[in-house]
Formats: sequence, structure tokens, C-alpha cells
Amino acid sequence: MTNYAFIPFRSGSTRLKNKNFKKLKNRPLVYWTIKIAILSNKIDKVILSTDSIDYFKRLKFYLKKDKISLRKIIFDKREKKFSGPKYKIFDYFKNILIKKYQFNNEDLLIQMLPTLPLRSRKFINRCIDVSLKKKINIFSANEYDFHVSFAFLVNNKNKWKSLFNNSPMITGKTRGQDQKKYFHPNGLINCIWFYTLKKNNPKTFYANAEPVISPKLMSFDIDNIEDFRIVKKLFPNDKI
Repeated sequence: MTNYAFIPFRSGSTRLKNKNFKKLKNRPLVYWTIKIAILSNKIDKVILSTDSIDYFKRLKFYLKKDKISLRKIIFDKREKKFSGPKYKIFDYFKNILIKKYQFNNEDLLIQMLPTLPLRSRKFINRCIDVSLKKKINIFSANEYDFHVSFAFLVNNKNKWKSLFNNSPMITGKTRGQDQKKYFHPNGLINCIWFYTLKKNNPKTFYANAEPVISPKLMSFDIDNIEDFRIVKKLFPNDKI
């Protein structure tokens, strides 16, 4: 049995140019996720999946500079056709990656997206422990910042329509404590047993999986320059 971390990152980005290699505390953004995976005693191998050999070489430089061992790393060179913004990571994971490497049924595959650098090793280890102990697939999630029950659509005539029949905008029950809690996956970590990929043929990481609720701050995902500026202010010095 082997626990494999899978960290996908590409050289391009739709909304923030070269996002994965923008500097955060003098290191590329993706570096911080890789560092946690390498230093975790719950992870045996770390698959770095990218379309850029240059990115990989530069990452090796920073890891060596910080005296972080490279022995866990597997470099997965992804073809450009599997790295575009329209190609889903899960499709590559399920259809390409598992055919390239000799995974066993009892191997655990752990995806960690690099755009959430505020994750902690303690939380990652806890999620892996849950998956190992209960023999289940898991994904991280957190509560929506604002009550989803208020959500509505706006048509081209600027008329709104609620997504919920019991919307507080209709019922008048607008107090926060009256609202149900809603959650969403956040990409901090997905743990999936290899045998379930073959047995169940899932279409997402979330099928037949249980959520593990993460601390709110950790789930801050970088999608644009404003997000990046906020994370730079929030990033703890003790991660360096």
C-alpha cells in the first residue's frame, strides 16, 4: 500500500498569468503545496503533474535550496492537450494518470490543488487518517461565506428569481440563525482509493465520498490578483 499525493499545475492560467509560479514569500505559489506533501509522514510519493519542464526544474532548484528531499517526487509530464482550461483534472486523473503508473488496489491517491496555500500539514494528515481508518474516499469542504438560501438569478429584464422556494427573500425569515448551513468542496484535499476508480467508475472526486470540514481560512482559493494580494497578507511567517 502506497499513499500518492497528486499535485496538478499548468504553465498557463486564464485569469491570472503564470498563477502557479507567482512568488509568495519568495517562493512559487505551487511550492507551498509541494512542501507540505513532501514533509507529511502520511504521504509516500508526490506526483507533480505539469505541462512545463521548466517549471519542474525551477521547483527542484527551490526545494534543493531549502534542503527539502526530492526522493518522494515523481515527475509527470502532461501533454499540452491534457493541460488546457477546458480539460478537467479528474478526467486526466482517472483516464490517463492511472494508466501511466503501476498503482495497486490498496493505494490511496491524494489530490491537492496548489492554489490553496494556506492549508496546514496537520489538517492534511488528519484527512488522510480519516480515509485510512474508515477505508473511505473523502474530500475537504467548508461552509459558504454567505447564506446560500438568499441566492437568486437575474434575467435580461433585471427581474430576479430565487433558487429556493423557501427563500428568506420570499418568506421574510431573514435572520442568519434561521438559515440552513450549506457547504461546498474546496480543493484542499481529495482522497480516493484506487480500487474505487475501477469498481465504481466515478465522474468526480466526490462520488461515494464523505466530506471533511476544513477551517475557513485554509479554504481561501487564489483565482485572481485580488485573491493573491489577500493571501500574501494572510500567509503565516512560520510556513517559511
